[in-house]
Amino acid sequence: MIQSVTQRPRARIDLLEQFVYFGEEESIELAERYFTAVDETLIKQPRIGGPYDSSIPELAGMRRIPVKGFGNYLIFYPPHSGGIDIVRVIHGARDIENLFKVKGDRLSASVWLVSH
Repeated sequence: MIQSVTQRPRARIDLLEQFVYFGEEESIELAERYFTAVDETLIKQPRIGGPYDSSIPELAGMRRIPVKGFGNYLIFYPPHSGGIDIVRVIHGARDIENLFKVKGDRLSASVWLVSH
């Protein structure tokens, strides 16, 4: 069953930045494949990702899954009864814990929990 997949504004920014990067550094075709891969990774099985173990209590319940065919990129999302809500899409080499700790970012981990 296909469930709802929504993207938070910060996730959209992540995806646009990555699209531009792939388009400029590799090719537009690769950038388009990346966008398609993100959509296809979760649309049919939104709970397939594993739990994200974190020292940040606000991230309890967060899951992550590598983007199909782009394994260094991770989709972070909390599942809910109607599907998933993509919070971030981040390259695995980045300092993920600190990206979620950023204060003043409306889309930080603590905010996504409050809104659910």
